[in-house]
Amino acid sequence: MPISWEQPDIFPAIARIIAHSFESSGDFVTHETIVAALLNDSEAAPIIAHATEQSPEPHTSDWMAHNMAAWFSQRITVGGSDWAQRFERTKINGKWAYRPKSSSAS
Repeated sequence: MPISWEQPDIFPAIARIIAHSFESSGDFVTHETIVAALLNDSEAAPIIAHATEQSPEPHTSDWMAHNMAAWFSQRITVGGSDWAQRFERTKINGKWAYRPKSSSAS
């Protein structure tokens, strides 16, 4: 099965979205918020559109963005991601939510 997207192409956008959303809200950034932001992001949206077009399965852009966010979480869960050092996470409604780790020990 051909690969329609690469993790190194989208994961930096996900990390940027988490950091930006946290700056705005001050709270954990939910999976749904990440997905909505990916679909509207000027860097991520073309990657999602291309992946959707290239996918051997008939998926929507929304499905593809959910899949990308889920893979971001999965790579952290199995210990295969450097992003784990940048973010704290908790489950909200059964899905991982993120916020940047504090750089100060208060």
